Amino acid sequence: MISPKIENGDLVLKDGNLVMISGDEELIQSVQSTLRTRKGEFFLDPEYGLSYDNLLGKDLSEEEARDDIIEALSKDERIGAVKDISFVKEGRTLKVSLIIQKQDETELTIDEVDLNA
Repeated sequence: MISPKIENGDLVLKDGNLVMISGDEELIQSVQSTLRTRKGEFFLDPEYGLSYDNLLGKDLSEEEARDDIIEALSKDERIGAVKDISFVKEGRTLKVSLIIQKQDETELTIDEVDLNA
């Protein structure tokens, strides 16, 4: 897939043109976008995104949060499996790092996606 590059929520322009990305860079951006979007928030696809129900509050259930992340990412046909998920809670901020296995069985590491949970 080819997508416009997004940094800090903004489209990236270079010399007045949209910067486009593909391959692993686009897949990583897609995973980050899925995790940062609350399920039901995107009006064109209410099933897109991550359920934040198990991410909010003081008592984070990592097991339930893992299940929610795997469910959200399983909708992307390019992802074969989620191999590892780790959480870092800093105050009110929750960051997730993960390793995904693509359908071709290569792995990608995605570091510290800020969920603002």
